[in-house]
Amino acid sequence: MSKDLRLLLMAVLLLCGGCASPQEQSTSPTTWMRRFEGPDYGAFFDVVLTGDGNALTVGTTNHLHVPPYSGDALFVKFTLEGDVLWEKTWGGEGYEQAHDVVLASDEGYYVFGETDSYGAGGRDFFLLKITSDGTQDWFKTYGRPLREWPFGMLPLSNGDFLLYGFTETQGEGIREEFAVRVDKYGEILWEHIGDSSGDELVIDVLETAENDLVMVVVEDEDSRLEKLNSEGNLLWIQRYDLPGWQYASEIIPTEDGSFFLAGFSLAEGAARQADMWLAWISEEGELRRETTYGEPAYDDYTASLLPLRDGTYLVGGLGNGMPLVHLDQDGNVLWRQDLDLETVYMAASLIELDDGGFLVAGLIQITNGLSYDAILLRTDSNGQVQE
Repeated sequence: MSKDLRLLLMAVLLLCGGCASPQEQSTSPTTWMRRFEGPDYGAFFDVVLTGDGNALTVGTTNHLHVPPYSGDALFVKFTLEGDVLWEKTWGGEGYEQAHDVVLASDEGYYVFGETDSYGAGGRDFFLLKITSDGTQDWFKTYGRPLREWPFGMLPLSNGDFLLYGFTETQGEGIREEFAVRVDKYGEILWEHIGDSSGDELVIDVLETAENDLVMVVVEDEDSRLEKLNSEGNLLWIQRYDLPGWQYASEIIPTEDGSFFLAGFSLAEGAARQADMWLAWISEEGELRRETTYGEPAYDDYTASLLPLRDGTYLVGGLGNGMPLVHLDQDGNVLWRQDLDLETVYMAASLIELDDGGFLVAGLIQITNGLSYDAILLRTDSNGQVQE
């Protein structure tokens, strides 16, 4: 596979006008869908319950794949009935996107994303602390003179955060894995930077019961796990050299201390069909088994993975119709729901609600794939939005 194609698929997975206010598309009292259109809305990438019976979603006012790159980080607080309580934006003269949000102990929020208005040059990571009404408390940036590309923020058990993605190497054009551990005030505790000769990036991370960190890293056409201790020292690496291309994008722990991976797989051959990929990994990082599934007429990508209270899993997809797939513990499909089969959607973030339904934050592809609208929906327990 060419380098250009690999980077295009990375961009698609990261994701990945009209009227200027949200439009209600469902009148159901328990399920709804809100599409946010126009130049003030581009994408939602994460959502969190706020502790007061409402929710906060974060994203960007403008999400483009072609220049000019401009826009601000976007924060929208809304009720579980889908009504907007307030909207705020944050950014400078350049381009900002918010990728992750975590509820803080003081009822404010930590927001993680990327900025080219501030920092060391190119684009950098930012960590922003905002108050409960969306006002800036403080922010810090992390990175080197070229570009850093954020993939996520993991809150750690002691109150620290791990920020991760990739960093570009000066003069070589190589993308290296990059992770930064910071305290609750954003002060750097340590950095981890890869040294591979090829492109590599940290897609997801989990913290073990022993406070070690297991990172999902994609390099070339393979995925691997790297285990670090809490000080950032490498404990082991396990690479999965399988036929085709396996791109792991999500990791969660299982009850026995092992790991469950989800992502997508590109089979060998001319068709290069993308299917959702699942893998069961031992505590030592050894591959136990794997499987793929997907619609034969469409590419299927895993964008989000949520462990449910009953031990099953919900997968949010990137593809035609925003696939939501409910899996049992063995990876068998219990049900699949799609909004439609004509438009590309991304289910970037998922929350399980007390009534058995789900909150979904994401985006909709418009303008021939060059830009996007933001979307929020509340489904029932079967992933459906009742009209």
